[in-house]
Amino acid sequence: MAKRPLSSYVRHTVFGLLSFILCVLLFFLSLATVLSVTLFNSSDFLFDSMNSSNYFNDKADEITEDLTDLGYASGLKEEFFDGLINGVMLSNDTQNYLESYYNGEGTKIDTTEFKQTFNAALDKYIDENNIKVTSAASRDNLVNKAAAVYKNSLEIPFFSSLSSYFLAVKAALPFVIGGLIFFIAVICVVFFLANKWKHRAVKYIYYGVAGAFLTVGVIPTIILLSGVIAKINLESRALYNLFVQCGNGICLALVFVALFFLLVAIALYIQYRRMHRKVS
Repeated sequence: MAKRPLSSYVRHTVFGLLSFILCVLLFFLSLATVLSVTLFNSSDFLFDSMNSSNYFNDKADEITEDLTDLGYASGLKEEFFDGLINGVMLSNDTQNYLESYYNGEGTKIDTTEFKQTFNAALDKYIDENNIKVTSAASRDNLVNKAAAVYKNSLEIPFFSSLSSYFLAVKAALPFVIGGLIFFIAVICVVFFLANKWKHRAVKYIYYGVAGAFLTVGVIPTIILLSGVIAKINLESRALYNLFVQCGNGICLALVFVALFFLLVAIALYIQYRRMHRKVS
């Protein structure tokens, strides 16, 4: 059996390395694309996740509980806060908050509607219980404290501190994706130009895509099957359910991308075998 020339081993090693680089580039392209169309796309992904995770009902309960604790100090009965938090108002204020954040306008939360709702409920409570208001300043102070509780409850932790980094990544992602696509295309062109037999080019591209299937699919699959995301400890039930919903959604998107790579890899392998038989 004749030995393969040294140049053949060198060529195979170089192309094998390029296949590995192609795999890595496809992995980062998948990750960047999934993040770009989910978490960094617009407020829609996060807002839809809130709806799917029962976020607004859980958040309404949390706000009501915090307001009830505040009301005890002012002599308000617990019944006063029943139904005070309007689901539509909570949803609208949260959506406006998310949109202002994604648009780079900061973390703006408008408490105007909440104050109006709180004041209207307070007027009704005073009339029904024949309470005499002796200090307008005390009432204003109560309303402002309640609005502060409402505002703080709507804020998502770390949004403010990560705002500049979030927006920087959001702005850079399209350029990162474009650059990755360019280098992937260059590697594929090199495979075809540097190989006299084109089935070899298809083989090396197949190696890279098959590797991408494994690298993209293994970790999110393990995360989903192990339920590790659900094991995170967050004090707020609303934020916990939201985090789990978003985490599982992103992992599931990566799994679908991995399945796409699997289909492409199978197609490339079939094409490689066909081309190889023609030159054998």
